[in-house]
Amino acid sequence: MLHCLGTTALYLYTTLISFGYYSEGQLQKDVWATLTTWKIVHLPVVERFEYVGIANWCLIILPNACLALWCATRLLKQTYRLPQRIGVYLVGAIAVCIIPIFDTRQEIDLLNSLLGNFGFIVNFIYLPLLLILIWMVKKVKKKT
Repeated sequence: MLHCLGTTALYLYTTLISFGYYSEGQLQKDVWATLTTWKIVHLPVVERFEYVGIANWCLIILPNACLALWCATRLLKQTYRLPQRIGVYLVGAIAVCIIPIFDTRQEIDLLNSLLGNFGFIVNFIYLPLLLILIWMVKKVKKKT
């Protein structure tokens, strides 16, 4: 819980700094506003501060990626009785093979859009429909 609160606070801080520093037109033009902000920082010890920022940002992204990997392998374990260790290797290999396919920002945006639409359909159409169908089947079985 505390980690989620810290991550949310960091995202909020970064967003507010970006909104305060850049105009609306600059934010629409620049894809990675946070990275551009890190390029402004000049320290005598570190010549390119954005490398430090990227490494630090990986520490924020890593727990979220690990949680998604754990969820996927847990689903494989419960659905197909596949050992979770093999599932980690399988899902990791699939991710490593699929990630290089997306080269441009437009392709990544398309993927995000498709996955968002898929998630919406599953959460708000398929699951309620499944609930209603299961409820109806239970009612019919009770009568017989």
